[in-house]
Amino acid sequence: MKIQNSKFKIQGSKFRVYNLREIVLHAARYTLYAILLLFTIHYPMSTAYADDKGPPISIELRDVEMSDVLRALGQEHGINIIVDEKVTGKVTVSLRNIPLWDAIDSILKDKGYAYIKDGNIVRVLSAGADEDLMTYTATVKYANAKDLEGVITKVLSKRGSLASDPKTNMVVIRDIPSAIERVTQLLKQVDVKTKQIMIEAKIVEVSTNASQELGIQWGAQYARGDLFVHGGGTKARSTDTFFTPLTNGIGVLNNALNVNLPAAVGPGAGGAIGLGIVTSRFALDLQISALETQGNARTLSSPKVVVLDNQEAYIKSGTGILIPTSTTTAGTTTTTSVTEKEALLQLKVTPRVINDDQISLKIFTTRDSFDFSRSVQGSPPKNTRETQTNLIVKNGETIVIGGIYTEAESEGEGGIPLLSKLPLIGWLFKKETKTNDKAELLIFITPRIKTEEI
Repeated sequence: MKIQNSKFKIQGSKFRVYNLREIVLHAARYTLYAILLLFTIHYPMSTAYADDKGPPISIELRDVEMSDVLRALGQEHGINIIVDEKVTGKVTVSLRNIPLWDAIDSILKDKGYAYIKDGNIVRVLSAGADEDLMTYTATVKYANAKDLEGVITKVLSKRGSLASDPKTNMVVIRDIPSAIERVTQLLKQVDVKTKQIMIEAKIVEVSTNASQELGIQWGAQYARGDLFVHGGGTKARSTDTFFTPLTNGIGVLNNALNVNLPAAVGPGAGGAIGLGIVTSRFALDLQISALETQGNARTLSSPKVVVLDNQEAYIKSGTGILIPTSTTTAGTTTTTSVTEKEALLQLKVTPRVINDDQISLKIFTTRDSFDFSRSVQGSPPKNTRETQTNLIVKNGETIVIGGIYTEAESEGEGGIPLLSKLPLIGWLFKKETKTNDKAELLIFITPRIKTEEI
């Protein structure tokens, strides 16, 4: 046996014996593999994890080469790892029950390194100022590429740059690999298909009206000698051949009327009772008329509209009237300008999907109507009623919006001054009218989240 330079050889043998330093390095490396294998057996890897961070591992290392740690983790957990030659240095690690990818990320960040997933291969690269820039392009499927620029910029490094192409809806990113990895993960979260909501509305307008009228007509005629007295005036009997009643009416006995305040009766509406008294010198006819009307109306419309999540749906219907605004005369030509004035029923709904079973609704409704009873120079004022509310409903649930309710009551009286105020007999000299109109608007809204058709 011959010893030279801390190495020894056995004469006549063809195998080599390593020196003491090499033996220690190999022993440390295989000890590391054994430790990782033991922890892998103790914490078996599952094929699927909810957070995609890999199985939990525990690891205890001291002054071990970074490349050896990464290769050992790749072999034990089935990861294809390519380590850049610039990734060097030793690490000391003590981790307990940490997800695999969180552990790898922590080990690399501690030394200023990063990784990027490229399909089934993980590339470990040097990070920082010396890292080469990469160009990454991605076509945005559902969102607007221009709208995502502000969000993407927040995850870029100081060396990164971003541009978007509106024609192809594509983003182009130039940055270090670790920042590009952050962008790819971000796009998976924000570039998702926006849900659509079907808004079904039923608009019901119910109105009732009732009116009562009570009127009276009577006329008297008296004749004595040459004196002739009737409702229209007095004339000599010998010359009276035609009556022109002051009250523009002829009674049932063809006499002029002293009081002509009838209800608005006519064919198919109301009724009257007449009474006549005739003597040789005196004639009286009297007619009491009465009218009562009642009406009910219901207007129903069922609009539907599909809207994207968190976008406003708008439904309106109404009528318009033309109002003269000015008249211009040029020579023999007169021109009148008109302006259209609208009275609308409007419904605005902004839905926002909270989850697959609940929807937040922002609802705004307006109801306009013209009041022709208060017109000024043919232009009626417009009455507007509004409601606004925010609420949460279940998918497919119907909600009702009410409160747009009006009621108008009026009483009218027409008669002869002083005489119509006399007790008991005052009703012989007046006409009474009563009206009561009611209107109510109800809106039924049913939101439904549209499901994908297979």
